[in-house]
Amino acid sequence: MKEFVLDDIDIPGTGFGDDDLNEEQRAVVEAGGGPMLVIAGAGSGKTRALTYRVARLIDRGVPASRILLLTFTNRAATEMAARVDGLVGSAARGTWHGTFHAIARRLLREFGDRLGYPPGFGILDREDSESLMKQCIGSIVEPTAGTRFPRAGVLVQVLSRAANTGRTTRDVFVDEYPRFVEHAVDVERVLVAYQGRKFECGVMDFDDLLLCWRRLLDEHADLREGLTRRFEHVLVDEYQDTNRIQAELVDLMSSGHGNLMVVGDDCQSIYSFRGADHRNIVEFPERHPGTRLFKLETNYRSSPEIVALANASIARNRSRYEKVLRAEAPAGSTPWHVRCTTEDEQAAFVAQRLLQLRDEGVVLDDIAVLYRAHWQSMQLQIELGRRGIPFRVHSGQRFFEQRHVKDALAFLRAANNPRDELAFARVVGLGEGIGARTAARMFAHLRTFDDFKEGLQSDELSAIAGKRGVRAWKAIADVLGRLAGGAFATDAAGALELVVERFYDAYAMAAFDNGQNRVRELTSLAELASRYATLDEFLASAALAGEVSGVDQIEAGERDERVVLSSVHQSKGLEFAAVFVIWLSEDRFPSAQATDDDLEEERRLFYVAVTRAKRELYLTTPVTTFERGAGVIALRDSPFVRELDDPRAPVFERVSLVRRTR
Repeated sequence: MKEFVLDDIDIPGTGFGDDDLNEEQRAVVEAGGGPMLVIAGAGSGKTRALTYRVARLIDRGVPASRILLLTFTNRAATEMAARVDGLVGSAARGTWHGTFHAIARRLLREFGDRLGYPPGFGILDREDSESLMKQCIGSIVEPTAGTRFPRAGVLVQVLSRAANTGRTTRDVFVDEYPRFVEHAVDVERVLVAYQGRKFECGVMDFDDLLLCWRRLLDEHADLREGLTRRFEHVLVDEYQDTNRIQAELVDLMSSGHGNLMVVGDDCQSIYSFRGADHRNIVEFPERHPGTRLFKLETNYRSSPEIVALANASIARNRSRYEKVLRAEAPAGSTPWHVRCTTEDEQAAFVAQRLLQLRDEGVVLDDIAVLYRAHWQSMQLQIELGRRGIPFRVHSGQRFFEQRHVKDALAFLRAANNPRDELAFARVVGLGEGIGARTAARMFAHLRTFDDFKEGLQSDELSAIAGKRGVRAWKAIADVLGRLAGGAFATDAAGALELVVERFYDAYAMAAFDNGQNRVRELTSLAELASRYATLDEFLASAALAGEVSGVDQIEAGERDERVVLSSVHQSKGLEFAAVFVIWLSEDRFPSAQATDDDLEEERRLFYVAVTRAKRELYLTTPVTTFERGAGVIALRDSPFVRELDDPRAPVFERVSLVRRTR
C-alpha cells in the first residue's frame, strides 16, 4: 500500500495586541513571575485576562507543557484552551489544562502505582460509590429493630465532606448527623471497610483523586520536586471556590518556584456547602508572602443601575477585598422592587412581565427567574404552565447519570478493569433472575481465574446464575467476552455499538417505555466515543463528566424559547438580559437556617443573583404566605432589600401592583 506522509501543520495564532485588553487586564497579562492574586469582579473579563496571560507566557518562550491551568468545569478548560490556541496557534499544544479532578486523574495514571493502584484504575461516580457503601453496610451492620442506620448516601457524603474540609469523618458525622450518633462506632467500621473495598477493586471515587494526588506530593518528595520543575507556572480559575485540599494542592504544585496566579472574586464565594473555603482567597497573601494584588473592576455585562445596586449591597460585607465595579454598558432602567400580596400574585407578576419583555423583543431564553431554593419555584411553575409559557428548570439529571447510559458504560468498565466489581454487578444485575447476592458470588468465582475471558466461559458461573438467570448470563458473558482482552482498547465507539447491538437494544425495548429514544441516545454516545483515541480515555471522560463541581449548563439544541428557572447557585457563570429574583423575604432569602456567621455568604449569593442581569432586574417580595398549622402569616422584606432602601441614594424603584377589574 502506498503511503503518504502528512506534515505536522504549524497553525499560526491570530495574535494579540494592546487593543484587546483594558489597562487592568494588561497589567495582569504583562506581570512577571511570583505569586499573584487577581480579584476579578463580576463581568470584568477574567477569562480574557487569564487566557492572554497563558498566551503571553508561551510567547515569551515558556514551553506550553510547563504551564498548568486548573479550572472548575470541563467547559471552562476547553474554552480557555481554544482561546489560547487562537492567540498563539500550535505553540499552545501541550498545555496542561483541566479541572482539578481531570488533572489528578492524568497524574495518577502516571504515578498511581506508587500508591498501589493499577494503571487502569476505575473512577466511581456518586451512584457507584453509594452501591459499594451499601454493600459494606450490609456486610458489617446487623439490622436492629427500632433503630435506623444512616443510608449509604449519607456515609458517602460524610467521607466527601471530611475530605474537602480537612475534618475527621467522626467529627463530620457527629456534627452534621447527630440523630445517628449512636451508630458512630459502626459507621467508622463501615467507612474503613469502604476504603478497603475500593482499593481491592482498583477504583477511586472523586474525592480519592484529590486525596491521592496530595498523598503523592506529601509522601514522595522526589516526585513533588519533579512536578514543580515540570510545571513552571500554575494558574487557577475561580479560586474563591476552592476547598481546603484544592488550595493545598495548588500550594504544593507551585512550591518549587512560586509562580502561582490565582483568579477569582471573593464576593462570589457561595459554595461553602460543598466544602469551598472563603478563607483560601482572603488569606492567600498571608500564605504567599510577596503576593501582588491586581483588581479587575470594569464590568462589561450590566447596566450602571444594576452595577450600582450590586456595589451598594456587597459593600456591607466586612470579609472582602475593597473594589468598586464600574459599568461600561450604557445607562438602562432602574431595577424594580415589587412587593406582592401573596406568592400567587408574585407568580402572576413574573409571568405577565416576562410576556411583556418578550413582546418588547427579549427572547425567553434570555430571561431567568432565580431563587434561593428550588421549592420556591413551584407556584411559578404552575402559573407558567397555566399560561402556556414554556420554561426549563436549570437542574436535573446529567446525561452520564442516566440509567441506560450508566448500564452501557458498565459493560465497558467491567471489560476494561476486571477488578471493578461494581461495574460487573451492574451488568449482571440487568439479567433477569440474577440478584445482588448471586452477582457477588459470580464475581468472587470469576476472581479465581487469572484470565478474565476464560473465567467468563466457566460452567461454574452458569451454575451459580441458576436456572432463572443462566440464559441472561450467557448473553451478558458473550458481550463481555467480545469486549475483553483489549480488542476494543482503541475503539470505544465500536465497543458501545457492540453492547447496544448484542444486548442493550432488546433490553431497552423491554425495560423502558421510551426504549427507542434511549437506544438513539446510546448511538449518539457512540459518535462521541469515536473522538477518543482509547477506551480508557473515553471512560475517564465519561466518569468525570458526572463530577459535582462548578455550574450545570443549559441543554442546547432546542429551537423553542424557554424561560430559565434556576437556583442562584446554579446560575453562577451565566448572564441574561432580564433577571427576576423572587422570594426576597426574610427567612426565605437569606435562608431561615442561615446564622449571623452565614449572613455574609448569603449576601454574596444575592450579589451573584443581581449581577447575572444585563439590562433588566426585578426583585420581588411576597408580604404574606400560608403555612400549614399557622394559616396566613406576614413576611418582612429581605434584609438585603431593606438595607438598600435609602431614599437619599436610591438603587431601586418601588413598584406597586394594581389589580385591573374587568
